[in-house]
Amino acid sequence: MKVFALLLLISFSSIADLRMVYQSQDEGKVLKALNELEAMSTLTTDQKCYKAVFLCMKAEYLTWPIEKLSAFKKGYADLNSIIDSNAHNAEYYYHRYMIEKHSPSWLLDVNHMPEDKAFVKANMKSSHPMYSFVTKTIDK
Repeated sequence: MKVFALLLLISFSSIADLRMVYQSQDEGKVLKALNELEAMSTLTTDQKCYKAVFLCMKAEYLTWPIEKLSAFKKGYADLNSIIDSNAHNAEYYYHRYMIEKHSPSWLLDVNHMPEDKAFVKANMKSSHPMYSFVTKTIDK
């Protein structure tokens, strides 16, 4: 049992794994990664970002409107807080941009899309592991 718990905690612990889950857009992988992040007692800022993003994505998979709204609002608020504390991270802005782009406008308190897109394009370095994916998806 202890080995299983250890494997559960390390399955998606690396940021590279979380990025691959995000890029897959696979519901099962997203939900599994979210559950594993929620089970961890301490998270890096990158892990907190992906937890927030996956929570927003989870809203799409839920059935009940109140659950959808609750999951989205929590994830979106957490992501905004992370961005407020890490104003230099282009990857975080990319995630907020994509969430806002694919969400109904009435869910958003403030639309950050134009600023976020410009920030990502100006600050995402070609050496960043997500650079290729970001440049393919940000203008779609």
